[in-house]
Amino acid sequence: MKQELSYYEIFPKIVESGKTTKITIRPLGRHSEFAPETDYVVAFMPMLESNESEDYEYDTLTLRSEDGSLKFEYAFRGEQSYIVRVFKAPVRDLERDKPIGNFMVYSLFPDLFSLRPYKGDFHAHSFRSDGREAPEIVAANYRKNGFDFLAITDHHLWHPSDEAIKAYEGVPMDLKLFHGEEVHPFRNHVHMVNFGGRYSVNEIFEKDPDRYYREVNEIKEKIEVPEGVNAFQYASCVWCFDRIREAGGLGIFCHPYWIANVYHIPEKLVDFLFEKKPFDAFELLGGHEVHSNNMQTAYYNDARAKGMKIPIVGASDSHSTNKAGWFKWMYTIVFSRDSELESIQDAVRSMHSVAVEHYDGEAFRVYGPFRLVKYADFLLNEYFPLHDELCFEEGRLMKDYICGDSKALELLQKMKGRTAALMERYFKG
Repeated sequence: MKQELSYYEIFPKIVESGKTTKITIRPLGRHSEFAPETDYVVAFMPMLESNESEDYEYDTLTLRSEDGSLKFEYAFRGEQSYIVRVFKAPVRDLERDKPIGNFMVYSLFPDLFSLRPYKGDFHAHSFRSDGREAPEIVAANYRKNGFDFLAITDHHLWHPSDEAIKAYEGVPMDLKLFHGEEVHPFRNHVHMVNFGGRYSVNEIFEKDPDRYYREVNEIKEKIEVPEGVNAFQYASCVWCFDRIREAGGLGIFCHPYWIANVYHIPEKLVDFLFEKKPFDAFELLGGHEVHSNNMQTAYYNDARAKGMKIPIVGASDSHSTNKAGWFKWMYTIVFSRDSELESIQDAVRSMHSVAVEHYDGEAFRVYGPFRLVKYADFLLNEYFPLHDELCFEEGRLMKDYICGDSKALELLQKMKGRTAALMERYFKG
């Protein structure tokens, strides 16, 4: 964690553009207190505005501490990140003199300021299919690693997600658990995720295959597909995504460039699915390997260049949470009204989400609309490290509770709401 986050707290961190906001820089320990009777210079450096012209000057304030903190008001302009650079007076050169610290604030236009960031995974497995751990343990381990929401999406199975939800009924915690499943229809190799559906789509065709074949063939008879596209497969996808939506779920088209001897989905079918877009969101990142993610992000970029509007998610497709790996390498940040299911689904559909790729020992990479990527980059550096520390404590207690620790429930009750309070503190303009 960067020194400024360890030694100081600046709040709010996210402000509404054009509104005068009261900002506090508070020391975290006596070693970082601002001394009384000392003048400090605060410089405001907008990241997207050039200072190359000779007449450009940064806005500055000179002030003294209040109870060891610095407090000031400022109207941040535009939608951008600001460096709030603090010096002891006097200052000769704002760019070259050594500051006490570089503190970061992000200014947002009202539409994005009204939304909040949540970190989640739309695609994960438990031991009910080919994963390693029980659904409730998967959930606890995700919370330990900073996730705000999760759906267990086992192959062919909806009930493991229900097991996770029921395991924590009445437990005071801030992780949101949603229903889900990975859908595998007959005679169709395309993988789809039902995120948030009230019931299983797999069970519909498994219990009544005659209905499935009849209705898929009815769709097939009404469509025209390009040469090289399997009409039944495409019709089956349409049928599945329609059923997912009827169940109240978000339909996600998964990992077409996963390598199963060869690429998982014929590219002509991928092209047609992108052209017609029967799905709600595209799984841009999955946990399989760098190669498939590289292919999927390149394909997505080409689609966007052609004018296609493609909602995206990043998903781990994790099969174990015991060791560092898939389950925290890929994830989604959604910008949503709140962390309830409908709000998250609406945020994805309206293209208010980014996919994040973060392998161990490497810098993170963010994909999606440029406006959101800039903002997410700020959050991943300045907000989520603090958020994730609180999540770790809650996730550990969730696992203790599931494993029979009688004191864990009381501690969870005392801890509930801490991530929400952190968000309120940093977004309160």
